[in-house]
Parts: sequence; C-alpha cells; structure tokens
Amino acid sequence: MHEPRAAAIAALAERIVTLKLLPRTGWLQRGVVAAESVAEHSFGVAALALIFAATDPTLDRSRLLAIAIIHDMAEALLGDLPLTARRLIGEGAKRDAECRAMAELFAALPERERLVELWQDYASGATREARLVKALDRAETLAQALAYERAGNDDLGEFWHGATDGLEEFPDVAAFIASMQAQRRLRADG
Repeated sequence: MHEPRAAAIAALAERIVTLKLLPRTGWLQRGVVAAESVAEHSFGVAALALIFAATDPTLDRSRLLAIAIIHDMAEALLGDLPLTARRLIGEGAKRDAECRAMAELFAALPERERLVELWQDYASGATREARLVKALDRAETLAQALAYERAGNDDLGEFWHGATDGLEEFPDVAAFIASMQAQRRLRADG
C-alpha cells in the first residue's frame, strides 16, 4: 500500500472510530441510559442488509452492504442530530452538510468519488439498494426500540407509528417489522 493512501486511511479511521462512542441522541432524549452508539446501529443495519440480500438475487449485494456501512458515517463529523435540530435546519441543509462531511471524510482517498456517490445514492434513494438500506435503517431502529422496551424503557411508542408505511417495495422488511409489532403487542397484553 502506498504511504499517502495508508495515511489517508489512518486519518479516516481516526475519525470514524468516534462513531463507536457517539450515542444515538433519539434514545438519550427518551431516557435510555445506555443508548446504542451510531456504530452499533450501523452494524445492525449492515447485518440486516446481509440477511435480506440473501433472498433477493436482483440486488447488487456489494453496493447494498457498502451503502449500509457508510449510511451514517457523516455523523463522525456532524454528530447525531436530534429530530428537533433536523426539523429546524431543514432536510435540505442537513443533506448538504452530510454531503460536505462525506466529501471531507473521503477527500484524501483515490476512491473518494465512488464513496461519496454511494452516500448520495443513499440520501436520494435513487437505487433499490439505497431504498432497502433506508427501510432497514428503520427496521433496525425498531428492533432496538423493542429491545429497550423489553429492558423497561416505556416511552418509545412514537417510533412505532407508521412503522410499515411506504414499504410496499420491500414486503419482507414490512413483514419483519409487523412481526416485531406483534411481539410488542404480546408483551403489552401479557
């Protein structure tokens, strides 16, 4: 490996390792004491992508997994913006900041254009792979909400409203979420 590329990878690794220590703010705002990190969430999304890709031969698995891995990487520079901040600055400003963050993260790498393009695909939902990662991002968040509710965090109902809305393209993901909803109802009724 050439020294400049190795140095660029080392600098990137130093930045993205912070995702392991960055808690997801939505959980903190709802009183979850030991909130998962952004890296833990991204791992969950990537693991689900691997599983769901196995049943659909039309997907570009390499692209799907790459998008799943990098989908929240901009948060290494921006932090995990809470919903109120995203609402106040607007989706366009958030997306622009994330795009600039991704460009900065990958600036010194020869493959920077491809990496930024993968993130832009995720942001726009241009490909089926990007849209599946978005669906799995939601599904993984709900799996975590269910785990937190089982651990005694009861103020997470808002995450479940409209949980399967807009998932017609991915009936298996909708079924997975519906299964978690059924488990949640059983817990509430039991």
